[in-house]
Amino acid sequence: MLPMNRFFSFFALLFLVKTAAAQVSAKATMDSTHMLIGDQMRLRIEVSAAKDAVIQPLSAGMSADSTIEFLAESKWDTLQKSGDNLRLRKDLVFTAWDSGYLRVPAIPLVFSQDGNRDTTFTRDIPIRVDLPVADTTLADIKPIIGEPATWQDFIGYIVAVAALALVIVLVVLLRKRKAQPVRPAQKPAVPLPPHEVALQKLATLKQQQLWQNGQVKEYHSELTYIVREYLENRYGILALEQTTDEILTQLRQQGFGASLSEKLADLLETADLVKFAKAQPTAEFHERAMDIAQAFILETKPAPALAGTTETKDVH
Repeated sequence: MLPMNRFFSFFALLFLVKTAAAQVSAKATMDSTHMLIGDQMRLRIEVSAAKDAVIQPLSAGMSADSTIEFLAESKWDTLQKSGDNLRLRKDLVFTAWDSGYLRVPAIPLVFSQDGNRDTTFTRDIPIRVDLPVADTTLADIKPIIGEPATWQDFIGYIVAVAALALVIVLVVLLRKRKAQPVRPAQKPAVPLPPHEVALQKLATLKQQQLWQNGQVKEYHSELTYIVREYLENRYGILALEQTTDEILTQLRQQGFGASLSEKLADLLETADLVKFAKAQPTAEFHERAMDIAQAFILETKPAPALAGTTETKDVH
């Protein structure tokens, strides 16, 4: 009977040892239980647990008391790790926003072990929070602290010096301008007569060799534009905005001869066919069109004024 009792006692003792080893305990300590309102205090937590226990992160809402506010926490620091036991330490920083006797609340520590989840708590700690003592002694009047000078303090002086320099420069320039001799005003350039302008443009068009390079339409468009511009500047008709028939009608009304009208009609009408109907005149016509345009301008330019008169005579 005795051996059987010893057998059960052994297993009971073994069960109690394993249960104690599986438990997680925590305690909280402070360096002082007295603080001033708004100061920061340290709360140290030490945990004893089995090696296979996993301590979960502390809850963000560790305290529902608005007078105690936790500000920061350190990482878990291993103090001892031997056999199946493990000791950890963590520091919490808190402050108090109310005076009087308060209690730092119990800190819940959630842990997992052997697939189970449980919670242990530290004890709450009473503390006294005092208001800081106001210093009612009158201090001596301190001298005014001067700020170091910066470039912005001299902006007014810089603007004044710049304005004075500008005035001096303007006065010197005005004196130099008055000292310079007055040059006679240059006469405005006399514009060239319409026939000279037209002949110069025809010479430039001839040098470009447009029709020789396959640009037949561009060649005749520019040629007829020069002739129309000449007619508009020479006779005061809207040649640039009118059709060929309208131009010829106005020229006949001004007494144009039949030969000039026929040459001009041949030139403008053939050019219209090239521009709008994609006609392909011969190479001889391109050169003859230039000759007709030059001859037409020379024949219709104003006659030189006679000696003793200021009028010119039109040649038709």
